[in-house]
Amino acid sequence: MLSRMRPLQKWTQAAIFILTAVSITTATTSTRQLNLVDLVGQSQLILHGTVKSVTDGIDSRGIPYTEVTIRVAEALRGDIKGEYTFRQFGLLKPRAMGNGTVNLMVTPAGWATYTKGEETILFLYKRAAWTGLQTTVGLGQGKFKVQMAGAMNQMSNAGLFQNVAIDSSLLGSREQRALLTQKGAVNVNAFVSLVRQAVQGKWIEAGRMRHAQ
Repeated sequence: MLSRMRPLQKWTQAAIFILTAVSITTATTSTRQLNLVDLVGQSQLILHGTVKSVTDGIDSRGIPYTEVTIRVAEALRGDIKGEYTFRQFGLLKPRAMGNGTVNLMVTPAGWATYTKGEETILFLYKRAAWTGLQTTVGLGQGKFKVQMAGAMNQMSNAGLFQNVAIDSSLLGSREQRALLTQKGAVNVNAFVSLVRQAVQGKWIEAGRMRHAQ
């Protein structure tokens, strides 16, 4: 893949891969179990919608990506209407480059994966300044698949409501029941309502939703 490039181009390309690989490895290995306070507090966008398309490619700098387009039903955080497209690191599968080499830089284990047509709720970090890539908060923890009236992330919601403290006066009965979920799917209407209220009411900023002591 580098054989036809000039020396400077080769070094530039190599530096890109090294920097990207280091940042990806760091993100993957340092991910800890997050709860709802973390997901809401660290997200720039929170979107509820349907996956319209999933494609992959390699950008002009040689960085492999998966591109996801969401048909947005509701932006729980952020001013997004219609559709939203973002790219995260990694190909969907290894790609033959046509010169005898194969690019093996696929989406790392533990990252969010997407299927066309699935309903989902995404807690998204802001885009990376240099690469423009964007991923979900806590990787697979910040992407929820909605199925059979339930919402569940790729960690089966383990720890989602653990050590979460919310002023009881803010909660209706369905939100209170949702907070009792220790693992497995949570009622999607209750979950969306809880997140919507937390964002609109600035619960974290006001200390009304916080990590339990």
